[in-house]
Amino acid sequence: MSRIGLAVRALRLAATKAHADPTADYDAASGDYDTFFSPVMGGHSVAALDDVPVSPGDTVVELACGTGHLTAEITRRLRGRGTVLAVDKSPGMLDVARRKVLPLAQDAPDLRVELSEGDMDGFVRGIPAGRADLVVVGWAICYTKPPRLLAEINRILRPGGHVVVIETRADAHHALTGALERVFADDPSLLTGLIRVSLPKDAATVARWFAKAGLTVRTQRDGAQTIPAHTPAAVMEWVQRSGAAAGFKTAVDSDREQLVLSRIEDGLAELLRRQGTLDIEHTFVVVTGAKPADVRTGHADRPDGVVPA
Repeated sequence: MSRIGLAVRALRLAATKAHADPTADYDAASGDYDTFFSPVMGGHSVAALDDVPVSPGDTVVELACGTGHLTAEITRRLRGRGTVLAVDKSPGMLDVARRKVLPLAQDAPDLRVELSEGDMDGFVRGIPAGRADLVVVGWAICYTKPPRLLAEINRILRPGGHVVVIETRADAHHALTGALERVFADDPSLLTGLIRVSLPKDAATVARWFAKAGLTVRTQRDGAQTIPAHTPAAVMEWVQRSGAAAGFKTAVDSDREQLVLSRIEDGLAELLRRQGTLDIEHTFVVVTGAKPADVRTGHADRPDGVVPA
């Protein structure tokens, strides 16, 4: 097993900027996402939304709305009056979201719901300063430079406005990621792109991101959910059809994708034989915060004193 070889391979890919794009995996998972991911983790997303106020008349911005699980809940909580501006990069996910969410606003003339396709960083930069009462970022801040995105979120929030982030932790699916690492260490040539994510160690890490962006932290907590898959085959199905493996398709040699999947499953089978059980935990964090109510808004481009990383 050559971890040195894997490290060298990763450095070469980084030097050539060979970065995996998770969009194709989310497109592929879009039809199954609400069957696999939402029933398991969606309740935690809704519980995170419970930590912040959502009132009729509010303007709510949702970044990386996915299939609209939270978007629909936000829309219902506005009770026919307000604005929802949501974005996602995956056309497949957005198609599901539009079918789910837009009918909720059909008979509500005072409710505006827009679901846009695009990159969340660019989307936020296009929103005027002080526009949003609430910004929601579910399972996606890891794909950005978090302090920089949070600084932009601070800019678009009105004074006293809120933000909630729910994100996977760095130690999530530990047994699975360990098996994947061993496969790449055995044959680094299988790796053709780097999956660049900024998964936090814990809620305290995200709280520090908030503080760096000039946001006041209101609540922070860590959580864990065991996924309902306890055999190697079931685990592999869940991670692929839930979107948990986003970025995988463009990170591996496409001609040998099935070989990689087979080797990961073999690694999980070996772990099951050694441990007697195969329990995969999806650990996560929830952090809420607010823009200080006394922030001066004279400088629309950036909150006072904040320099994005």
